[in-house]
Amino acid sequence: MSAGPITPEMERLLRKVNVAVVATVAPTGTPNLSLKGVVDVDSRGMIYFMDLYRGKTRNNLKKNPRVALTVFNVKEFQGFQFKGTAELINSGPLFDKMVKAWSAKRRNVISKRIVQNIRRGHSHGRSEARFPRPKHLVRVRVSKVYSLVPASYRPGP
Repeated sequence: MSAGPITPEMERLLRKVNVAVVATVAPTGTPNLSLKGVVDVDSRGMIYFMDLYRGKTRNNLKKNPRVALTVFNVKEFQGFQFKGTAELINSGPLFDKMVKAWSAKRRNVISKRIVQNIRRGHSHGRSEARFPRPKHLVRVRVSKVYSLVPASYRPGP
């Protein structure tokens, strides 16, 4: 476990995988897991993602801002769990900047998927092109980080 800033290794994985499993808890105590696209990350300990549907994640965070995010790369046998406090942002320069970054990432993903589907000769029929415009940016201030790699597989003493 570590506290404080996000290391370059963690930042690289967040940017490469680009998707996190986000855990929140409803006021009833019911856990909720949701896949969220990571929009940005910085070494000061902030992770940003968009809330598109204003559903369970947003409602849970309004009542209880504690959150956990898990990212992993099965091929590299690497992953982290980030715990922290979330803040919902729905306007202002930071929101506008992140919506622009999210839109650019979405266009890139869609373009790559179209090319892959043409090469493979098929499509799954779903597309990020149908995503609604983001309503809220979620900024997570990371307070603790846990490696998902068993200690016996980690380098070092």
